[in-house]
Amino acid sequence: MKIIILTLGFWSSFGTQEAKAQIDTTFWFAAPWVTPDHAGNVPMAFLFSTFGNATTIRLRQPASTYDTTFTVAANSLFSKDLAHILNELETKPANTVLTTGFEITSDFPIIVVYDFLSTANNPETYSLKGQNGLGYEFVCPFQTKWFSQNISGIDPKQQINITATEDNTTIYITPECDIVGHAAGVTYSVFLPFAGSSYTCENVVLNTNVPGNNLSGTVVVSDKKIAVTCSDDSVRSSGGGCYDLMGDQIVPVDVIGTDYVVSKGFLVPAGDESFFVVATENFTTVTIDDGVTITTQILNQGETFAHSVTEPLTYISTDKNVYLLHATGYGCEMGEALLPPLNCAGSEQVSFTRNKTQPFFITLTCPAGAEDDFVLNGNPFIIDPLDFDPVPGTAGAYVGDTIEFSNAQIAMNSSNLLTNSADFFSMGVFNGGATGGVLYHYLSSFLRRVIVDAGPDTTLCNAETVVNLDGAVSGGTTTGIWSVLDGAGTLNTPTSLTTTYDPVQSDYDQGVLTFVLESTGNCDPKFDTVKVAFIQSPIADAGLDDIYCKNNVGAIPISGSVQFAVASEWSGGFGGSIANIADLNTTYTPSPTDLANDSVALYIESDGSFFACPDDKDTLVIFFTEPPVVTAGPDIVACGTTDSVAVAGTVNGPTTTGIWTTSGSGAFSPSELDLGNHYLITSADTTIGSITLVVTSTNNGNCLAVSDSLVVTILDQPVVDITTLDSLCANNPTIDLTGTVTSGYSTLWNVLGTGGIADPNSLNTTYTVTPADTIGGLIQIELETNGGLCPVEKDTLLITFVAPPIVDAGLDQDYCDNEPVSLAGLLGGSATGATWGSTGTGMFNPSPNLLTTFYFPSNLDITNGSVELFLTSSADFGCLPDKDTALITYKPAPEANFTNSSVCLGENTLFTDQSTVSSGTVDNWQYDFGDAQSSIAQNPNHTYTGSGQFNVTLIAGSDNGCFDTITQAIWVNPEPVPLFNNNYACENEVIYFNDISFLASGNIVQWDWDFDNGAGSSTIENPIFTFGVPGSYPVSMTVTSDSGCVATITNDVQVLSGPTAAFTVNPNPGLALEDLDLIDQSTGGPFTNWFWDFGDGIGGSAQNEVHQYAEGGFFDVILTVTDTAGCTDSTKNVVQIALLPVLPTAFTPNGDSENDVFIIRGGPFLAANFQIYSQWGELVFSTDDANIGWDGTYKGEDAPVGVYTWTFTVVIIGDRTIIKEGDVTLMR
Repeated sequence: MKIIILTLGFWSSFGTQEAKAQIDTTFWFAAPWVTPDHAGNVPMAFLFSTFGNATTIRLRQPASTYDTTFTVAANSLFSKDLAHILNELETKPANTVLTTGFEITSDFPIIVVYDFLSTANNPETYSLKGQNGLGYEFVCPFQTKWFSQNISGIDPKQQINITATEDNTTIYITPECDIVGHAAGVTYSVFLPFAGSSYTCENVVLNTNVPGNNLSGTVVVSDKKIAVTCSDDSVRSSGGGCYDLMGDQIVPVDVIGTDYVVSKGFLVPAGDESFFVVATENFTTVTIDDGVTITTQILNQGETFAHSVTEPLTYISTDKNVYLLHATGYGCEMGEALLPPLNCAGSEQVSFTRNKTQPFFITLTCPAGAEDDFVLNGNPFIIDPLDFDPVPGTAGAYVGDTIEFSNAQIAMNSSNLLTNSADFFSMGVFNGGATGGVLYHYLSSFLRRVIVDAGPDTTLCNAETVVNLDGAVSGGTTTGIWSVLDGAGTLNTPTSLTTTYDPVQSDYDQGVLTFVLESTGNCDPKFDTVKVAFIQSPIADAGLDDIYCKNNVGAIPISGSVQFAVASEWSGGFGGSIANIADLNTTYTPSPTDLANDSVALYIESDGSFFACPDDKDTLVIFFTEPPVVTAGPDIVACGTTDSVAVAGTVNGPTTTGIWTTSGSGAFSPSELDLGNHYLITSADTTIGSITLVVTSTNNGNCLAVSDSLVVTILDQPVVDITTLDSLCANNPTIDLTGTVTSGYSTLWNVLGTGGIADPNSLNTTYTVTPADTIGGLIQIELETNGGLCPVEKDTLLITFVAPPIVDAGLDQDYCDNEPVSLAGLLGGSATGATWGSTGTGMFNPSPNLLTTFYFPSNLDITNGSVELFLTSSADFGCLPDKDTALITYKPAPEANFTNSSVCLGENTLFTDQSTVSSGTVDNWQYDFGDAQSSIAQNPNHTYTGSGQFNVTLIAGSDNGCFDTITQAIWVNPEPVPLFNNNYACENEVIYFNDISFLASGNIVQWDWDFDNGAGSSTIENPIFTFGVPGSYPVSMTVTSDSGCVATITNDVQVLSGPTAAFTVNPNPGLALEDLDLIDQSTGGPFTNWFWDFGDGIGGSAQNEVHQYAEGGFFDVILTVTDTAGCTDSTKNVVQIALLPVLPTAFTPNGDSENDVFIIRGGPFLAANFQIYSQWGELVFSTDDANIGWDGTYKGEDAPVGVYTWTFTVVIIGDRTIIKEGDVTLMR
């Protein structure tokens, strides 16, 4: 018999509403009935486990009246006692449509377990499977080796409990043995009118170990989803005197598998530990391999095969889906579990607890290789992978282990989390002993349903080039692969759920394609299809391309066609215009841009597809060709005596022929059709003076004719003119002869003199003057035309000779080579001006065009030792310029220069003469130091009284009387002014030192700190340092500037003693809403600030505080004090707060789960005594347990409605005793 109840749950971290296996948001359950004559049939409860969210849960019987909603805190266990509705809870009597079905819903995933607690000896736990427990077909598994114990009173029974999840559900039952109201093997139906309607199949005998007397293999099918519970009451073990309730909620046939692993438990050998295989289809082959023996069995639907477990691990493989029920235990105490299959099952993490201190084991099965990745409570070393053994018959693919944990490793009532990051695993739990009862459960997930959705069927236009596929695979796997059954195109990335298919023409012609999405992974593959149908798209045709000549373009006719659409529209071009965009036959007028581009593209697009397909567009290209290029040739000038002119035109491009025409009255010879021709001038043409000849292209094709013209100008007699000056200089050896003549005529020069003409036939030439010409004072020149087309014309000019210019540059002189030359020239004769020049490379200033100016020699002039300066007159009247020269000889001047030392303020500056002279010696010096001080020493020393820049001038003189001056800027570097400060210095606290040094110019580049004469040092600008003992400490800082100037400062830093925070709390422990005195006990003041943190989100700033807590619990109170120097310290005390005991003034024990129990609230209580008396003074309730309240009954019967007197004595934390009395009204 079982005497201890073990309730096991498992938790995962759920932040969303996704649910898997036993973890879900929807559950349905039909509770079995249990004999009251074994160990009682109350209490019973639903146990709820939440995860990472506070969860609202609704528990109701949809076909009845029970309905309650409550909220359970995150990561909590909550037990909802249902003993008060026992008669409405158990699904009895058999063969009757009842209203006991439960629906449980929640806003976040939870675990639900139905606990039949009994009182000591016959408990059982039923794990609800959530939506995995709902289905249309079930084959019920039961143990077939043992019988139900005959009990004096109401005998226990084997039963199947069913509940509908939808209205109007019909179930069909084929029992494997006689049941209440129906014979074995005869299928019958039951109509369940409402969701929550329930029904029980009940065995009529106790000897269920006799063949033909067992419900195992009973088939239950339905037209809507149902939930099924299998229960076997008071099963007698063959290994001793134990007899136990065994049962579980089962899953439908589509949530079971073909491969299972059984781990041997701890049932005594005589108990014959076994598992039971129940077939769901005919001709199911079962192969069992325990590593010693291989057993094979063939089963038909509903048959059960029992096999004894003798080895640690046993592998069961079938060719069709089966149920596997494992019965095991510890000693003679038994439990059973419906095992999850290997494929498409298991969990990544399982959370569990230990409910008692008796032996505790877990069984693990996982794929080989994953045993290295178990982590228990964050520790990867507790589960030893070397302890795992291969599962027989799996060729090493799976391994298993049974592991015992001590109470130190897994404490009672502790929450434990086992995870595996490599793969899914199965996990079962044993907890108990041979005398204390045992419970065996599998906690990992059952088969995960796979849902494949290929998407809705769709229709595409045959103009579409891509078919978009968007499928979904969810549940047991999230991967899949696409295929196409009847297409010839390309399927891109078949393993991507969202992919594309590129159809080909045969796919369009075929009309319909079928695509298949198949799930992949370790679950049985599931399929879904989507069909894609193709419909006709519009067809647009813009017509054939065309060609037009650019000079013969107007409104171009365009003609298109459209099929499978109600309308169309033209578009395109670059600035051109379409006469009617909606007319298939219209015109297009091109723009200048179209013509410049040599072509234009026009588009016709369908509008209003017959089958709602995308519009089609076609393109028409119009090309533009260049017109003919015609050239008539250059204009022609002819004399009036000319009778004809030659013409030579050209025609290129699309034609090479043309014709000549004239604005005159002449004719073309030999023919106007010859591009090379002569035009015969008439007297009328000569009278007009100008006529136009035009050549026009012929044979132009689609271009218009193109013309070009030339002008024939017929001239009168020519005009000739001499432009040479009539006054010239007598010293000019030549005269420039210049003139003009009417265009088209040549000329001839004649001179009445003794000289010669360079080229008499050139309009611009020269005449060589002789002394005889100048002595005579003048000559005559003539210019005449040479005839040609027109008669000779002549012009005459007399030229007069004038006196030449005279200049004087001055005397030759000697100059120092750093001096400018002063010039004063003289000018005479016919010249109006003169210009200075030199043989050197120096410069004239202010100008070389002034007679009085200065010459500044170049280095090259000085190097050469002398330079010639010459004055040249202007060349007026054609005279040759006059020139005079002065020789300037240079004496070497000294080059003044000096250097100085770089110093800091207060140091001597040493000046060193660096002056030189190329010849002779430097023999005197004059220094101006720029601070109103001077010296005539060659290398003086000077001390400046200030820092900064000073302009120093040196004048150096040589023995030849020449001097040179130099001015240089020198720099006296300032010394830095070292300064620093620091914050308040407290012992053992970081002190921040801040450099505030000053430097007039430049930058401080180095800091050297010394703390307490070598106790510490630093080279950063703003260091930190901590002194561990109060006192006065010297701190030195030496700063160095970027010019090398150094200065040091030393300050004494006073390090102060820090405070010590302390306070008392009275009382502690205290009560909620009771004043607590918090008294400052800090030392080391005086203080300027107190900051209190009471640990409940409230704080204070007074030295002593009084505070109340609104809630009970433990609170960390922290005090931080600050003294006048800014030094701080903190301390913490823990305050415990209790709640005063309270009782309501009325309660309603009517079974609605609301205010049903009259109980002391508050605490925690160290001790309690609670008594309730009737109005007659009779004691109706008494307890010493503050966790127990009065349920409104007296001696098992409901107490009458009325007023009752109560009294209690409780001891709260701090050993404070509270005694109260009062009355309460009982209402129903």
